[in-house]
Amino acid sequence: MYPPIYLKKEIIDLPIALGILAATGQIPSNKLAEYEYAGELALTGELRPIRGALAMTYLALNSGRAFILPQANAAEAALVEDATVYAAKSLLQVAAHLTGRVLMQPFISQPQVSPPYYPDMREVKGQAQVKRALEIAAAGGHSVLMVGPPGTGKSMLAARFPAILPQMTETEALQSAAVLSLDGSFDVAKWKTRPYRPPHHTASGVALVGGGSNPRPGEVSMALHGVLFLDEFPVRI
Repeated sequence: MYPPIYLKKEIIDLPIALGILAATGQIPSNKLAEYEYAGELALTGELRPIRGALAMTYLALNSGRAFILPQANAAEAALVEDATVYAAKSLLQVAAHLTGRVLMQPFISQPQVSPPYYPDMREVKGQAQVKRALEIAAAGGHSVLMVGPPGTGKSMLAARFPAILPQMTETEALQSAAVLSLDGSFDVAKWKTRPYRPPHHTASGVALVGGGSNPRPGEVSMALHGVLFLDEFPVRI
């Protein structure tokens, strides 16, 4: 006999509740297949935000269905082009929409996006050879190994490396944001800003590569299309 598998149910609170309502004849079951659902339910029936809404929308876009999500997650999910997102405040509102009593309108995304901001490489005085090496690495998408005693500017240069990378494409921005959303750390205002992840040299293996009892992506994954700065690299290996 296999041991039971325990899954956190927060993200599927809403579909579970809707399944019960449909099974008991309180909402029409034939409407359920038109949408993808996710959301955590409070005891009051209010929909609470979840992690991974953008990732779910991005991966399930080709299903041809619209998405019903908590209102707090609608802005990030609507960043996925061609996705139809409905922002719901409560289970009651979703039930009213499915029964046709009070229809919800698709969420119109109007994000307050700031231009990407990075520390400026021009603030670094000297270091011409290192700057040249970083420019070549940025142009070719290469990794960089910087060696030198403490205080020579390695961390300062690494923090400015994202500033000389090419601007993110729409696909890169969506892929990066989808991973960050799984951790709950995606900020709509930082759309198309390349991530810079400088984990401490004492970070655990799980923190770096992901996992844990409640699995989340690690620093390596969250640096997708950005910069992963492993300070004190020899200590890690």
